[in-house]
Amino acid sequence: MKYFFLTAVMFVGFKTILYAQSASTPLTALQTIELIKQHVQPQWFDTRTDTIITGNGSDTLKGIATCMFIDMNILQQAVAANCNMIITHEPTFYNANDNPPDFMKEDKVLKEKMDYINEHRLIIFRFHDNAHRNRPDQVMQGLADDLGWKVVNQSPWILEVKKQKLSALAKNLEKHFNTEGIRVTGDPDLEISRLALVPGLAPTLQMHLGALQRDDVDAILVGEAREWEDYIYARDATEQGKKKAAIFIGHMHSEEPGMKYCADWLQTFIKNVPVRFLKDENFWWSPK
Repeated sequence: MKYFFLTAVMFVGFKTILYAQSASTPLTALQTIELIKQHVQPQWFDTRTDTIITGNGSDTLKGIATCMFIDMNILQQAVAANCNMIITHEPTFYNANDNPPDFMKEDKVLKEKMDYINEHRLIIFRFHDNAHRNRPDQVMQGLADDLGWKVVNQSPWILEVKKQKLSALAKNLEKHFNTEGIRVTGDPDLEISRLALVPGLAPTLQMHLGALQRDDVDAILVGEAREWEDYIYARDATEQGKKKAAIFIGHMHSEEPGMKYCADWLQTFIKNVPVRFLKDENFWWSPK
């Protein structure tokens, strides 16, 4: 199967003429990306990740949608909402660099997804590294805003919550995210008042255990982690009588609020194209 990813819109070092918006002038995808680059603080960093994944950057935009993951549900939501540009935080084509490996070149699931994207002339732009580098980190701030907890530190991000037992906090989070997929390690009766955020799949052990070992952190709120790291460390700490815990809410729940924050941020400087956040539903289920 041959893919026609439109390389004309992916030139390294591409620069557009600075675009002055007006109510009567439509935006293209490339002009929108240039605006994003201008508004990232302190500055935009060119990375292999943050780029157009597929689509024609010169197409005029009818609407912009932000999302965490792009599955068929999100694609259909975008089309129904008349959004032909989708800004996603994570990959679209099942691997980190969005370049399907050879064994998937003829894959029927991948082909149908690509066909749908091409049929509806969708432009997919990944916004990951610079979303995290932005001031504030959009994923961290979005999660903090969504939870409604007070930010007391940003390196690492530590949030303050009304003191409560670990078991009660886990139940509240389960209800908040409307999911049955939360995992918890630690004494259920442990009182929690401060949590460090470790959303997504934070790449270094320092980001996970370095946060949990702090004296001012009772627990870490994690997207996903290797089980021989966070799980075992928190379990060992509990068995040693140390007051530490870890709560695992899944990659999507931990970072998706950041893409709602992203949509709100985009609306502050993109005025003549509708921008909306598309929320995905839980894509797994638990047996009763």
